[in-house]
Amino acid sequence: MPAILRLTVLAATVAAAPAAFGADYSCEGLVPAGQRLICSGFEPNWAIEFTCDGASMSASFIDAFSGADIQTTPGTVAFSSHDPWTFETSHPVKGSIAATPGGCTDESDAVRDFTFTPTSAPGLSGPFFPFCCRVP
Repeated sequence: MPAILRLTVLAATVAAAPAAFGADYSCEGLVPAGQRLICSGFEPNWAIEFTCDGASMSASFIDAFSGADIQTTPGTVAFSSHDPWTFETSHPVKGSIAATPGGCTDESDAVRDFTFTPTSAPGLSGPFFPFCCRVP
């Protein structure tokens, strides 16, 4: 591919990326208004779910490993950086979410656009491994 064509393709890709991840993402530039972002881990099974009510975001910790029933605990979230989005919840779940367009494959082999790297979660000890996030 000629250099000028490669440069044109690269410029078009870079120009399109912000539109894909920031156009109507009202909460921290991460979650669209009225939507949820779910980051689900396996072995053990747990998740963090971010909900955007239009201007603010909440976080729920979903525990599917410590008992017979799945338990969902609502909470708050505070972000200290953006892309990657570094956060801490009131549960406390800590970690970061990075925009990885088409770069995260989940347990069902579905390709996702965000990768969550946890650093702590209640009732769990490390090491922690990255897993995918999705807007359902």
